[in-house]
Amino acid sequence: MKRRVIFMCNALDDLTRIGRDITTDSPAATKKIIMLCKALRISGVTAVILSMGRGGEIACWKNFSALVRRVDGVPIIYIPFSTIPIFSHLLSSIALAYCIFILRIRRFTHLIYYNRTATFIPSLLLSRVLGYVNILDLEDGETSGVRSVLKFLQLKIVSQLFDKICIKALLACSALKAFTSIRPVLCYYGTASPSPATPRFQSKKLTVLMSGTLSHETGAELLIDAIVMLRQKNEPWVRDIRFEITGKGESLDRFHLLASELSIPNLVVHGRLSSPEYLNILSSADIGLSLKLIGGPYANTTFPSKVIEYAASGVLVLTTEISDVRKVLGEGAIYLKRDEPSELIKLLKFIALNQKDALNYSIVGRDAVQKICMPRIAGEKLSEFIFGSV
Repeated sequence: MKRRVIFMCNALDDLTRIGRDITTDSPAATKKIIMLCKALRISGVTAVILSMGRGGEIACWKNFSALVRRVDGVPIIYIPFSTIPIFSHLLSSIALAYCIFILRIRRFTHLIYYNRTATFIPSLLLSRVLGYVNILDLEDGETSGVRSVLKFLQLKIVSQLFDKICIKALLACSALKAFTSIRPVLCYYGTASPSPATPRFQSKKLTVLMSGTLSHETGAELLIDAIVMLRQKNEPWVRDIRFEITGKGESLDRFHLLASELSIPNLVVHGRLSSPEYLNILSSADIGLSLKLIGGPYANTTFPSKVIEYAASGVLVLTTEISDVRKVLGEGAIYLKRDEPSELIKLLKFIALNQKDALNYSIVGRDAVQKICMPRIAGEKLSEFIFGSV
Protein backbone atom coordinates (compact mmCIF):
# COMPACT_ATOMS: atom_id res chain seq x y z
CA MET A 1 0.00 0.00 0.00
CA LYS A 2 1.30 3.44 -0.95
CA ARG A 3 2.46 5.46 2.06
CA ARG A 4 0.85 8.90 2.14
CA VAL A 5 1.25 11.67 4.71
CA ILE A 6 -0.06 15.22 5.16
CA PHE A 7 2.00 17.87 6.96
CA MET A 8 -0.32 20.49 8.50
CA CYS A 9 1.43 23.77 9.22
CA ASN A 10 1.79 27.41 8.23
CA ALA A 11 4.63 27.13 5.73
CA LEU A 12 4.93 29.97 3.23
CA ASP A 13 6.98 30.05 0.04
CA ASP A 14 8.24 33.44 -1.15
CA LEU A 15 5.64 33.88 -3.91
CA THR A 16 2.68 33.20 -1.62
CA ARG A 17 4.14 35.28 1.21
CA ILE A 18 4.57 38.28 -1.07
CA GLY A 19 1.19 37.72 -2.76
CA ARG A 20 -0.59 37.62 0.59
CA ASP A 21 1.47 40.53 1.97
CA ILE A 22 2.65 38.53 5.00
CA THR A 23 5.68 39.59 7.04
CA THR A 24 5.32 37.49 10.21
CA ASP A 25 6.26 34.08 8.82
CA SER A 26 9.21 31.89 9.79
CA PRO A 27 11.49 31.13 6.81
CA ALA A 28 13.48 28.63 8.90
CA ALA A 29 10.34 26.67 9.78
CA THR A 30 9.18 26.66 6.16
CA LYS A 31 12.54 25.39 4.95
CA LYS A 32 12.65 22.64 7.58
CA ILE A 33 9.15 21.44 6.66
CA ILE A 34 9.86 21.42 2.91
CA MET A 35 13.15 19.58 3.42
CA LEU A 36 11.42 17.02 5.65
CA CYS A 37 8.82 16.33 2.97
CA LYS A 38 11.50 16.12 0.28
CA ALA A 39 13.38 13.55 2.37
CA LEU A 40 10.20 11.50 2.79
CA ARG A 41 9.51 11.62 -0.94
CA ILE A 42 13.03 10.33 -1.63
CA SER A 43 12.21 7.34 0.58
CA GLY A 44 9.08 6.60 -1.47
CA VAL A 45 6.46 8.42 0.61
CA THR A 46 3.82 10.68 -0.96
CA ALA A 47 4.08 13.78 1.21
CA VAL A 48 2.02 16.95 0.80
CA ILE A 49 2.01 20.15 2.83
CA LEU A 50 -1.35 21.55 3.95
CA SER A 51 -0.69 25.15 4.92
CA MET A 52 -2.85 27.82 6.52
CA GLY A 53 -0.83 30.39 4.57
CA ARG A 54 -1.67 33.06 7.07
CA GLY A 55 0.08 35.85 8.95
CA GLY A 56 -0.46 39.09 10.82
CA GLU A 57 0.37 42.75 10.28
CA ILE A 58 -1.83 43.27 7.24
CA ALA A 59 -3.15 46.83 7.29
CA CYS A 60 -6.55 46.28 5.67
CA TRP A 61 -9.09 43.49 5.39
CA LYS A 62 -8.32 41.17 2.50
CA ASN A 63 -9.40 37.73 1.32
CA PHE A 64 -7.21 35.24 -0.53
CA SER A 65 -8.34 32.16 -2.43
CA ALA A 66 -7.01 28.66 -2.02
CA LEU A 67 -4.14 27.66 -4.29
CA VAL A 68 -1.59 24.92 -4.88
CA ARG A 69 2.09 25.41 -5.55
CA ARG A 70 5.09 23.12 -5.90
CA VAL A 71 8.26 24.10 -4.08
CA ASP A 72 11.31 21.94 -4.85
CA GLY A 73 8.92 19.24 -6.06
CA VAL A 74 6.79 19.26 -2.88
CA PRO A 75 3.10 20.18 -3.35
CA ILE A 76 1.80 22.83 -0.95
CA ILE A 77 -1.96 23.21 -0.62
CA TYR A 78 -2.79 26.69 0.65
CA ILE A 79 -6.26 27.03 2.15
CA PRO A 80 -8.23 30.29 1.77
CA PHE A 81 -7.09 33.10 4.05
CA SER A 82 -8.94 36.16 5.31
CA THR A 83 -7.56 38.99 7.42
CA ILE A 84 -10.97 39.72 8.98
CA PRO A 85 -10.64 39.16 12.76
CA ILE A 86 -12.38 36.10 14.27
CA PHE A 87 -13.66 35.02 10.85
CA SER A 88 -10.05 34.48 9.83
CA HIS A 89 -9.43 31.69 12.37
CA LEU A 90 -12.85 30.19 11.79
CA LEU A 91 -12.21 30.01 8.04
CA SER A 92 -8.81 28.39 8.57
CA SER A 93 -10.22 25.77 10.95
CA ILE A 94 -13.07 24.81 8.61
CA ALA A 95 -10.88 24.78 5.48
CA LEU A 96 -8.25 22.54 7.10
CA ALA A 97 -10.92 20.07 8.24
CA TYR A 98 -12.48 20.02 4.77
CA CYS A 99 -9.10 19.36 3.14
CA ILE A 100 -8.22 16.41 5.36
CA PHE A 101 -11.65 14.92 4.62
CA ILE A 102 -11.00 15.13 0.87
CA LEU A 103 -7.44 13.83 1.23
CA ARG A 104 -8.68 10.88 3.29
CA ILE A 105 -10.83 9.87 0.32
CA ARG A 106 -7.62 9.99 -1.72
CA ARG A 107 -6.09 7.43 0.66
CA PHE A 108 -3.90 9.63 2.79
CA THR A 109 -3.48 7.84 6.11
CA HIS A 110 -1.10 9.86 8.29
CA LEU A 111 -1.25 13.45 9.57
CA ILE A 112 1.63 15.42 11.08
CA TYR A 113 0.80 18.63 12.97
CA TYR A 114 3.43 21.37 13.25
CA ASN A 115 3.15 22.34 16.91
CA ARG A 116 0.01 22.34 19.07
CA THR A 117 -2.12 25.02 17.45
CA ALA A 118 -5.71 25.82 18.46
CA THR A 119 -6.72 26.28 14.81
CA PHE A 120 -5.83 22.62 14.19
CA ILE A 121 -8.25 21.29 16.83
CA PRO A 122 -11.30 20.68 14.54
CA SER A 123 -9.03 18.77 12.13
CA LEU A 124 -7.48 16.83 15.01
CA LEU A 125 -10.92 15.71 16.24
CA LEU A 126 -12.19 14.92 12.74
CA SER A 127 -9.02 13.02 11.87
CA ARG A 128 -9.71 10.57 14.66
CA VAL A 129 -13.15 9.84 13.22
CA LEU A 130 -11.67 9.46 9.74
CA GLY A 131 -9.07 6.97 10.94
CA TYR A 132 -5.91 8.99 10.44
CA VAL A 133 -2.72 8.17 12.33
CA ASN A 134 -1.91 11.44 14.11
CA ILE A 135 1.65 12.59 14.81
CA LEU A 136 2.77 15.77 16.55
CA ASP A 137 5.85 17.67 15.36
CA LEU A 138 6.78 19.61 18.49
CA GLU A 139 9.23 22.34 17.54
CA ASP A 140 8.82 24.71 20.47
CA GLY A 141 8.19 24.17 24.15
CA GLU A 142 6.07 26.60 26.14
CA THR A 143 8.28 29.32 27.61
CA SER A 144 7.64 30.94 30.95
CA GLY A 145 6.04 34.35 31.02
CA VAL A 146 3.03 36.27 32.23
CA ARG A 147 -0.18 35.05 30.66
CA SER A 148 -3.83 35.58 31.39
CA VAL A 149 -5.72 32.76 33.07
CA LEU A 150 -7.80 32.33 29.90
CA LYS A 151 -4.68 31.99 27.75
CA PHE A 152 -3.16 29.51 30.20
CA LEU A 153 -6.30 27.36 30.17
CA GLN A 154 -6.44 27.45 26.37
CA LEU A 155 -2.84 26.27 26.08
CA LYS A 156 -3.45 23.54 28.66
CA ILE A 157 -6.55 22.21 26.90
CA VAL A 158 -4.95 22.34 23.44
CA SER A 159 -1.83 20.56 24.71
CA GLN A 160 -3.84 17.82 26.42
CA LEU A 161 -5.96 17.21 23.32
CA PHE A 162 -2.91 16.75 21.13
CA ASP A 163 -1.21 14.54 23.69
CA LYS A 164 -4.31 12.35 23.94
CA ILE A 165 -5.00 11.95 20.22
CA CYS A 166 -1.49 11.88 18.71
CA ILE A 167 0.29 8.53 19.08
CA LYS A 168 3.83 9.61 18.13
CA ALA A 169 5.85 12.80 18.25
CA LEU A 170 8.76 14.30 16.33
CA LEU A 171 10.80 16.59 18.59
CA ALA A 172 13.09 19.48 17.70
CA CYS A 173 15.37 18.49 20.59
CA SER A 174 15.55 15.91 23.36
CA ALA A 175 14.57 18.36 26.13
CA LEU A 176 11.09 18.61 24.59
CA LYS A 177 10.29 15.13 25.94
CA ALA A 178 9.37 16.95 29.15
CA PHE A 179 6.76 19.03 27.31
CA THR A 180 4.62 16.12 26.07
CA SER A 181 3.38 12.76 27.33
CA ILE A 182 3.32 11.30 23.81
CA ARG A 183 5.49 8.22 23.29
CA PRO A 184 7.36 7.11 21.24
CA VAL A 185 9.31 10.18 20.14
CA LEU A 186 12.02 10.86 17.57
CA CYS A 187 14.37 13.84 17.60
CA TYR A 188 14.49 15.29 14.10
CA TYR A 189 17.05 18.06 13.70
CA GLY A 190 16.45 18.85 10.06
CA THR A 191 17.70 17.84 6.64
CA ALA A 192 20.84 19.15 5.02
CA SER A 193 20.81 20.02 1.34
CA PRO A 194 23.57 18.18 -0.54
CA SER A 195 25.64 20.88 -2.21
CA PRO A 196 29.15 21.27 -3.63
CA ALA A 197 31.63 22.23 -0.95
CA THR A 198 32.49 25.92 -1.32
CA PRO A 199 36.07 26.64 -0.24
CA ARG A 200 36.19 28.42 3.14
CA PHE A 201 39.00 30.27 4.88
CA GLN A 202 40.78 30.82 1.56
CA SER A 203 41.97 34.32 2.32
CA LYS A 204 42.96 36.41 5.30
CA LYS A 205 39.64 38.27 5.09
CA LEU A 206 36.80 36.50 6.90
CA THR A 207 33.03 36.87 6.49
CA VAL A 208 30.88 36.26 9.58
CA LEU A 209 27.16 35.67 8.96
CA MET A 210 24.22 36.08 11.31
CA SER A 211 20.83 35.23 9.86
CA GLY A 212 17.23 34.58 10.87
CA THR A 213 15.29 36.27 13.66
CA LEU A 214 17.22 39.22 15.03
CA SER A 215 16.26 39.76 18.66
CA HIS A 216 17.70 39.85 22.16
CA GLU A 217 16.79 36.20 22.73
CA THR A 218 18.55 35.02 19.56
CA GLY A 219 21.77 36.81 20.51
CA ALA A 220 21.49 39.81 18.19
CA GLU A 221 22.13 42.28 21.03
CA LEU A 222 25.06 40.14 22.16
CA LEU A 223 26.61 40.49 18.71
CA ILE A 224 25.88 44.22 18.58
CA ASP A 225 27.64 44.73 21.93
CA ALA A 226 30.61 42.69 20.65
CA ILE A 227 30.88 44.79 17.46
CA VAL A 228 30.79 48.01 19.53
CA MET A 229 33.61 46.68 21.74
CA LEU A 230 35.64 45.63 18.69
CA ARG A 231 35.35 49.11 17.22
CA GLN A 232 36.51 50.65 20.48
CA LYS A 233 39.54 48.34 20.77
CA ASN A 234 40.49 48.55 17.08
CA GLU A 235 42.92 45.62 17.22
CA PRO A 236 44.80 44.74 13.97
CA TRP A 237 43.05 41.38 13.39
CA VAL A 238 39.63 43.09 13.43
CA ARG A 239 40.40 44.75 10.07
CA ASP A 240 40.10 41.35 8.40
CA ILE A 241 36.59 40.65 9.78
CA ARG A 242 33.40 41.48 7.90
CA PHE A 243 29.95 40.90 9.39
CA GLU A 244 26.89 40.27 7.22
CA ILE A 245 23.38 40.33 8.70
CA THR A 246 20.26 38.90 7.10
CA GLY A 247 16.77 38.43 8.48
CA LYS A 248 14.27 40.47 10.43
CA GLY A 249 13.39 41.34 14.00
CA GLU A 250 13.46 43.99 16.68
CA SER A 251 17.27 44.36 16.55
CA LEU A 252 17.43 45.09 12.81
CA ASP A 253 17.32 48.87 13.30
CA ARG A 254 20.31 48.77 15.68
CA PHE A 255 22.29 46.81 13.10
CA HIS A 256 21.39 49.40 10.45
CA LEU A 257 22.58 52.16 12.80
CA LEU A 258 25.90 50.38 13.40
CA ALA A 259 26.36 49.81 9.67
CA SER A 260 25.85 53.51 8.96
CA GLU A 261 28.88 54.41 11.09
CA LEU A 262 31.33 52.99 8.51
CA SER A 263 33.79 51.83 11.16
CA ILE A 264 36.01 48.75 11.49
CA PRO A 265 34.94 45.94 11.53
CA ASN A 266 32.82 46.35 8.44
CA LEU A 267 29.12 45.57 8.86
CA VAL A 268 26.70 44.93 5.98
CA VAL A 269 22.99 44.64 6.78
CA HIS A 270 20.80 43.01 4.13
CA GLY A 271 17.54 42.54 6.02
CA ARG A 272 14.99 40.04 4.73
CA LEU A 273 16.13 38.22 1.55
CA SER A 274 14.60 35.76 -0.88
CA SER A 275 15.92 32.18 -0.73
CA PRO A 276 18.28 32.57 -3.75
CA GLU A 277 19.63 35.86 -2.38
CA TYR A 278 20.27 34.31 1.02
CA LEU A 279 22.01 31.26 -0.45
CA ASN A 280 24.31 33.60 -2.36
CA ILE A 281 25.31 35.30 0.91
CA LEU A 282 25.72 31.93 2.63
CA SER A 283 28.04 30.68 -0.11
CA SER A 284 30.56 33.43 0.64
CA ALA A 285 30.52 33.12 4.45
CA ASP A 286 33.30 31.55 6.49
CA ILE A 287 31.65 31.63 9.93
CA GLY A 288 27.97 31.24 10.81
CA LEU A 289 26.67 32.58 14.13
CA SER A 290 23.94 30.87 16.17
CA LEU A 291 23.73 32.81 19.42
CA LYS A 292 20.45 31.96 21.14
CA LEU A 293 21.16 32.89 24.72
CA ILE A 294 22.25 30.19 27.16
CA GLY A 295 20.22 31.96 29.82
CA GLY A 296 17.33 32.71 27.46
CA PRO A 297 13.90 31.13 26.98
CA TYR A 298 14.90 29.10 23.90
CA ALA A 299 17.99 27.37 25.30
CA ASN A 300 16.20 24.09 25.93
CA THR A 301 12.82 24.57 24.27
CA THR A 302 13.87 24.33 20.61
CA PHE A 303 16.81 23.54 18.33
CA PRO A 304 18.66 26.19 16.27
CA SER A 305 18.16 24.72 12.80
CA LYS A 306 20.61 27.26 11.35
CA VAL A 307 23.52 25.19 12.67
CA ILE A 308 22.53 22.34 10.34
CA GLU A 309 22.33 24.69 7.37
CA TYR A 310 25.67 26.33 8.19
CA ALA A 311 27.55 23.08 8.83
CA ALA A 312 26.15 21.37 5.73
CA SER A 313 27.42 24.28 3.64
CA GLY A 314 30.92 23.96 5.05
CA VAL A 315 30.58 27.12 7.14
CA LEU A 316 32.22 27.04 10.57
CA VAL A 317 29.50 27.16 13.24
CA LEU A 318 30.10 29.48 16.18
CA THR A 319 27.25 28.73 18.55
CA THR A 320 26.11 29.00 22.12
CA GLU A 321 26.18 25.60 23.81
CA ILE A 322 22.44 25.03 24.04
CA SER A 323 19.89 22.33 23.26
CA ASP A 324 21.30 19.30 21.37
CA VAL A 325 23.85 21.23 19.32
CA ARG A 326 26.90 19.46 20.74
CA LYS A 327 25.09 16.12 20.42
CA VAL A 328 24.72 16.76 16.68
CA LEU A 329 27.95 18.59 15.78
CA GLY A 330 30.30 17.20 18.42
CA GLU A 331 33.71 18.81 17.95
CA GLY A 332 32.65 20.27 14.61
CA ALA A 333 31.79 23.69 16.02
CA ILE A 334 33.18 26.47 18.21
CA TYR A 335 31.11 26.82 21.39
CA LEU A 336 30.34 30.02 23.29
CA LYS A 337 29.78 29.03 26.91
CA ARG A 338 28.70 32.38 28.35
CA ASP A 339 26.36 35.10 27.08
CA GLU A 340 29.12 37.70 27.18
CA PRO A 341 30.34 39.87 24.28
CA SER A 342 33.92 39.64 25.58
CA GLU A 343 33.77 35.83 25.32
CA LEU A 344 32.40 36.07 21.78
CA ILE A 345 35.26 38.38 20.84
CA LYS A 346 37.81 35.89 22.21
CA LEU A 347 36.41 33.14 20.00
CA LEU A 348 36.32 35.36 16.91
CA LYS A 349 39.94 36.34 17.55
CA PHE A 350 40.95 32.68 17.93
CA ILE A 351 39.33 31.86 14.57
CA ALA A 352 40.88 34.87 12.82
CA LEU A 353 44.36 33.98 14.05
CA ASN A 354 44.03 30.20 13.62
CA GLN A 355 42.30 29.77 10.28
CA LYS A 356 43.75 26.33 9.56
CA ASP A 357 42.29 25.00 12.82
CA ALA A 358 39.02 26.76 12.06
CA LEU A 359 38.83 25.05 8.67
CA ASN A 360 39.35 21.66 10.35
CA TYR A 361 36.50 22.37 12.76
CA SER A 362 34.20 23.20 9.84
CA ILE A 363 35.11 19.96 8.03
CA VAL A 364 34.32 17.93 11.15
CA GLY A 365 30.98 19.75 11.46
CA ARG A 366 30.10 19.12 7.83
CA ASP A 367 30.91 15.41 8.19
CA ALA A 368 28.82 15.15 11.38
CA VAL A 369 25.78 16.65 9.67
CA GLN A 370 26.15 14.43 6.62
CA LYS A 371 26.00 11.32 8.79
CA ILE A 372 22.52 12.07 10.15
CA CYS A 373 20.93 14.81 8.05
CA MET A 374 21.43 13.87 4.42
CA PRO A 375 18.02 13.54 2.69
CA ARG A 376 18.12 9.78 2.06
CA ILE A 377 19.30 8.96 5.57
CA ALA A 378 16.81 11.34 7.21
CA GLY A 379 13.98 10.20 4.91
CA GLU A 380 14.42 6.53 5.71
CA LYS A 381 14.57 7.20 9.43
CA LEU A 382 11.49 9.43 9.31
CA SER A 383 9.55 6.96 7.16
CA GLU A 384 10.34 4.09 9.51
CA PHE A 385 9.20 6.13 12.51
CA ILE A 386 6.02 7.52 10.94
CA PHE A 387 4.77 4.33 9.34
CA GLY A 388 6.23 1.77 11.76
CA SER A 389 4.19 0.13 14.48
CA VAL A 390 3.99 1.82 17.87
